[in-house]
Amino acid sequence: MKRIILFTLIISSIGVNAQSLLPTKYGIKVGTNIANISSTPNEGVKNIDNTALIGIAGGFYMELAINDKWYINPEVVYIQKGASFDYDFIHDYDVNQGERDEHNTTNELKLAYIELNPTISYKTSCKIALNFGPSVSFLIQSDYIPSETNTSEITGHEVLEESIYTEESLDVGLNLGFSYYVSENFLIDAKVNTGFMNLGEVSQETHTGITDNEAKSNVFELKNKGIIFSLAYLF
Repeated sequence: MKRIILFTLIISSIGVNAQSLLPTKYGIKVGTNIANISSTPNEGVKNIDNTALIGIAGGFYMELAINDKWYINPEVVYIQKGASFDYDFIHDYDVNQGERDEHNTTNELKLAYIELNPTISYKTSCKIALNFGPSVSFLIQSDYIPSETNTSEITGHEVLEESIYTEESLDVGLNLGFSYYVSENFLIDAKVNTGFMNLGEVSQETHTGITDNEAKSNVFELKNKGIIFSLAYLF
């Protein structure tokens, strides 16, 4: 992965500077990500109720001029994503008995990525630039913390397996945002990130099937989204 990132930065630098005499600048960015997720449940299942998490974001980037209006800004950042979310489900026992357990769950999903953003910028003035471009994220850490409460009055209810999170190591998305140049070397950056790929899925067994002996599950497919605010300094 390090070789891919380095190769991308070198090729971008060579290609752009061959067309422009404007200087290449290097910078650092530090900020925060208001991270959240979107989800799609399997058929007949109520969707999750999710809440944003606050994570950190920061890394290195370059400002490569094509001309005095258009720039390519490749960046490599460390970014925290994820969300907290709740969902309820009912566990049915033998259909002949008609007994059910009602369950409430709270879950927290914390993710960390190394992200490559080959951003394209258009400077509308000396102060404002409009930014857009893809994002490619490589998962380096994940932490899923489920918690479940049984609200049924049934005694001797069956203990179910905890929900399971199945992760994906790669995410591809889109960044849209703008930068405000406080000075020639200091800027404020804001962008919205939308993931296109499933970052993973959460599954929860809801029926052991005493009669038909077939396990059934609630399944939620998850995608990343977030709003990132950063402060950047150019050298």
